[in-house]
Amino acid sequence: MQPPHLEIRTEQASDLVYRTLDGETQHLASTKGQVVFLDIWGTWCVQCVAEMPTVQRLYGHYRNDPQVKFLIVSRLDSPSSVRSYARRNHLNLPFYVTQDQDIPPAMQLNQYPSTFIFAKNGTLVSKHVGAADWSDPAVISYIDQLKNQ
Repeated sequence: MQPPHLEIRTEQASDLVYRTLDGETQHLASTKGQVVFLDIWGTWCVQCVAEMPTVQRLYGHYRNDPQVKFLIVSRLDSPSSVRSYARRNHLNLPFYVTQDQDIPPAMQLNQYPSTFIFAKNGTLVSKHVGAADWSDPAVISYIDQLKNQ
């Protein structure tokens, strides 16, 4: 698996509605002020499952950094199936769920995983489709650059 090719290309962000595994509704728009790593995935998706350990390593790097927020949002999975998947695979990522109708058209890339990175001002600065090695040092440099903007 290769690291993603990331370059800053700003776009106006659409709001995504997602839910905690306990059913609390949340909005992407409420994360302004933080760099956001958003991964839309599913337990049924082979590429998603393949990249998840690298997402876990990246999260481990930033887990105590209040400037960086991770949203690992599963589509078409129930909260119980996400919990079970996380437990089986020893993952402690911040998992959420959503339904297709809650994903804005601009974020429906029709291939998964779909990963989006947002700057602190809320603009979409990068999107990537397909599995990638998110633990690569280039990704950390990219996120650190966004933190300092």
